[in-house]
Amino acid sequence: MKEIKDERVEEIINMYFKLLFKIAYNYTLDAFKAEDIVQEVFLKFYRARNTFNDDEHIKNWLIKVTKNLSLNAVKKKKIVLLNDEYINNLQDNSVSDNSLREEMMNCVLSLKDSYKNIIILYYYDDLSIKEIANILKISETNAQTRLDRARKKLKEIIEKRNENGK
Repeated sequence: MKEIKDERVEEIINMYFKLLFKIAYNYTLDAFKAEDIVQEVFLKFYRARNTFNDDEHIKNWLIKVTKNLSLNAVKKKKIVLLNDEYINNLQDNSVSDNSLREEMMNCVLSLKDSYKNIIILYYYDDLSIKEIANILKISETNAQTRLDRARKKLKEIIEKRNENGK
């Protein structure tokens, strides 16, 4: 553990703000709530700044705390708002129809937490299987298996919605 100076804290905030905001937004779907969550994460980081071993430890801790605070916010408010403009920037630009993007996000949000988390971390937050495994504190094999199962479940949900004409 080494002491982290205020200049380094500012550097870390600048380095990870966008990533943490993206994670928080993917859970809350509310830009204001996502900003609040990220601010809270950085306050917690500042208080705990001298307890980290290295940069990888810092990154994993920031992501995990952001994910946990975001999940807590969603559970408290049952947030279901969608902001088309922001989702357009997050999701694959090859899908041009906003309603399709919205529908995909609704399908992802309907997954159980363990599947939803891994889909969001992998596809929306662009994290590798190794990074996800570190964040979730599971093996890379387990992370890959969970992602495969989440994809299968997501495909089933999409197919079921298409059959029902939704």
